Amino acid sequence: MSMRSLPIMEVRESLLAALAKQRRLILTAPTGSGKSTQVPQMLLDGRLIGSAGASPSQGGQVVILQPRRLPARMLAAWVAKGRGVKLGEEVGYQIRLDDVTSSATRIRYVTEGILLRQMLSDKNLRGIGAVIFDEFHERHLYGDITLARALQIQETTRPDLIIIVMSATLDTGALKAFLNPCTFLSSTGRTFPVSINYLPRKAGANELPVWDLAAEAFSAFVRSGSVGDVLVFMPGGYEISRTIEAIRRTSASKGYLLLPLHGELSPRDQDAAVSRYDQPKVVVATNVAETSITIEGVRLVIDSGLARIPRYDPNRGINTLLVEKISRASADQRSGRAGRTAAGECIRLWTELEHEQRAAQELPEVKRLDLSEVVLTLKASGVADLRRFRWLESPGEAAILHAEELLIDLGALEKSSGFTTITPLGRRMLAFPVHPRYARMLIAAEQYGCVAPSATRDAYTS
Repeated sequence: MSMRSLPIMEVRESLLAALAKQRRLILTAPTGSGKSTQVPQMLLDGRLIGSAGASPSQGGQVVILQPRRLPARMLAAWVAKGRGVKLGEEVGYQIRLDDVTSSATRIRYVTEGILLRQMLSDKNLRGIGAVIFDEFHERHLYGDITLARALQIQETTRPDLIIIVMSATLDTGALKAFLNPCTFLSSTGRTFPVSINYLPRKAGANELPVWDLAAEAFSAFVRSGSVGDVLVFMPGGYEISRTIEAIRRTSASKGYLLLPLHGELSPRDQDAAVSRYDQPKVVVATNVAETSITIEGVRLVIDSGLARIPRYDPNRGINTLLVEKISRASADQRSGRAGRTAAGECIRLWTELEHEQRAAQELPEVKRLDLSEVVLTLKASGVADLRRFRWLESPGEAAILHAEELLIDLGALEKSSGFTTITPLGRRMLAFPVHPRYARMLIAAEQYGCVAPSATRDAYTS
């Protein structure tokens, strides 16, 4: 599909005109419409961003926040290829422990914590002309916090800063009030119908495991005479490997490429999953394929209805990943992957009654995660009163108290004039891209000369 034919291009002129008058915009557009790759280029090529303190040769940068590392890298690679430039020059990406950018970078894809940390060293965001919050419906904690800080910067020192919030499935009510005044723009796009099918009855404890159910659904698809690529959603690497094994054992898999896709794979293997081939393929992926990444040619989506979702584990005192049922909104995102270039089908491995009983949207991370790491970051940026911070959705008082108490115990915060303030130790801890508990452990390990054993699994299993 050519760039000009992407559905999002229909709103290009309206988007540029709106941003010329109002520097805040909410954009909704279907999955696969091209918003993640094309909107940054619209801003750059439409000359809406100036130098904003950058060198004349740079002329301002468009920063796109992505909830996950894999899409950040892949989107940057696709945009660089489309513009005929080398990745890391005009177009680049930055994630934890991996910075593929240069002084010439004008479009930079980043994960959400990267920009918030940049705000600590440069509160005016010099050189950045626009910040785009992509897939904002996922409501990641760092996305919420970074949006609030960006609004504060725009309202004080950078009225020229452009802020765009984008998603395919977005509850815009509260967001419009939060961003007010702002412009709302919607692209309907061009999608094809996707038929949704469910299991006829609820799977019991003694039923087939989810990977075998997926293999049966795939076999039925092939036996029906249908053709095209298949995308299977599973919660993690273990389930992905079991699913590939189960599908490979079926006679229907003959002639199909079977490929995994998740964040722990090498970039080469990740790229292989989204490449085009002369033969059909089955891609078994985590929810990294739910948004931002479009796998062309998919005619069937098989959805396990499961994902690894981060939650606070009170027993361990940190955030952890738990396999849970996805929301109806996430299921809609997944099914839409089958209707990008032709009519498709989605098979959900649960019943229609179970579907109606699922949550409409995912609970925002601010309501289900430990806040210690983000509280430490906010304190480093000078936020004295956390209760008066510009939360899009305020966390519970208990969650704030717990985070402050933990950080005081770790020596990262201290009480001063009725509020907590960051200590020199806390600023040192902030340099580690890990939970404060682990950051404090590594600092102590350095003092005692035992960094290597403290940082390896052997220290906890021997």
